[in-house]
Amino acid sequence: MKALAFLLLFCAASYGADINTTNIVGDIKTVISERQDTNGTPQVRIETVYRGKQKILQIVSEPNKQGKLAVAYRGYFVAGELVMTESDKNGDGVFEHLSVRDPATEEFELFVKQADGSVVPESTEKIKLIKKEKAVADEAIGNLIKNPDPSDEEISKSFQEIRQKIQDLQKQDSGDKH
Repeated sequence: MKALAFLLLFCAASYGADINTTNIVGDIKTVISERQDTNGTPQVRIETVYRGKQKILQIVSEPNKQGKLAVAYRGYFVAGELVMTESDKNGDGVFEHLSVRDPATEEFELFVKQADGSVVPESTEKIKLIKKEKAVADEAIGNLIKNPDPSDEEISKSFQEIRQKIQDLQKQDSGDKH
């Protein structure tokens, strides 16, 4: 899951202009970074909260179906390590998924939030698919890191390839269920 979060953040850094804001209250510091497209429309907003120098919370907002920024992901950190995430995949303002991660092993569990607020474990098949998607993202990130100064075209091509590989995995998974 950490690789997917990193990939999302790396994608956000690959286009547009930055707007950065910092707010400090006591030992809590909030850093807000917004990426805009060439028209000045916000494409992603990343709010990172620190206690002292340790990251404790990260909130990522993306355009919803109406084109307005809405929180899509929250990541919770302990000792600077990502341990839990919540995500709103369909942009309706409800966090449908909750994942808990062991930073030492990068193993995770994924849960689906029900309408009444309860959670149930995600299917084993879905967990396997996510692990395959994570492997694709990890490989791509590793390849990008090997190139210290990738061009915008190389970054774009890499993300297109990642997207296609993940879509192929999802299609294969959908086909296996029928």
